[in-house]
Amino acid sequence: MPLGRVIAETVADLRDRVEVSWHHDTWHVTASSFESALNYVETRFDDAAVLARRDHGHRWPRVTLEVSTDPALATKAPPLIELAHPPEPGAMLQPVPQRPIEPAELEAVAASGMPTDLEAIFAKQNDLRQR
Repeated sequence: MPLGRVIAETVADLRDRVEVSWHHDTWHVTASSFESALNYVETRFDDAAVLARRDHGHRWPRVTLEVSTDPALATKAPPLIELAHPPEPGAMLQPVPQRPIEPAELEAVAASGMPTDLEAIFAKQNDLRQR
């Protein structure tokens, strides 16, 4: 079997895999698309509610569904119609608060035009050479 075909099949298998992890009262199901993650949830869990959707990965898109079988959490779940479509890219981005820029203090300069810190280092090296 040619190496290129093996690599292509491996990449396809990795793209199609479903990852499941448990976090307190919820399960996180990650797959290559919303549909494949939802199919896994419907197959694996009885009376599960999808609480949230998180899209990530631009080059290798993945969708994570937060799922729970707890009836109390299920009442807070949004309708699947809302979660079926990815959020608008602009809606996900939040502006980062900007800190005011403080002016930098100028370093003291020796007569040679070099910063005094460097001047002190060179003077010390010259003293060591003379000994």
